[in-house]
Amino acid sequence: MNDKQVIERVLDGDSSAFEILILKYQSQIFYTALNIVKNKEYAEDICQDAFLKAYEKLDTLQDREHFYSWLKRIAVNLSLNHYERDKRMVDVEDEEDDVNYFERITTGECPEDFIIKDELRKYVRFFVDALPERLRTVVILREVEDLSYEEISDMLHIPLGTVRSRLFNARQIVKERLIKQGLTDEVIMEAK
Repeated sequence: MNDKQVIERVLDGDSSAFEILILKYQSQIFYTALNIVKNKEYAEDICQDAFLKAYEKLDTLQDREHFYSWLKRIAVNLSLNHYERDKRMVDVEDEEDDVNYFERITTGECPEDFIIKDELRKYVRFFVDALPERLRTVVILREVEDLSYEEISDMLHIPLGTVRSRLFNARQIVKERLIKQGLTDEVIMEAK
């Protein structure tokens, strides 16, 4: 059953069918929220709220074939609202830190390369988190959530040119801060 068929069942009175959509998209929505609020408990709450809001407003969804995009937009908006209300978020441990060191070595990277890339990732994450919220949000939606410029524009209700401008400015700020930390352009390019 595709999303549109599930939605039709829910709107026809089979409220238990909504669980199909929850099971299908729960982890993606959780990680979307987590990338914005940086706190597992808050992300869980936001995920739950996003599904509840989607269920309550399901009859207003015009394009039922794009349920996931609509749901993701709800989750992003809830996350941004929460982030704005509470700037004291606790950083979540980097998932990549759990990867076994020996697995990294077998990828062909020498230990020095791995250390440089790992340190660079930590600096990038730190500097992205320190960006003003309007820049940080666009970077997360583009680089972490892998949304297109058009999707970001639509989701945040800002012009496409503003999305491009904010991404450019955010990248420049992060790059300048990396260079101030002694990471040259060559190291930054090699680590990508």
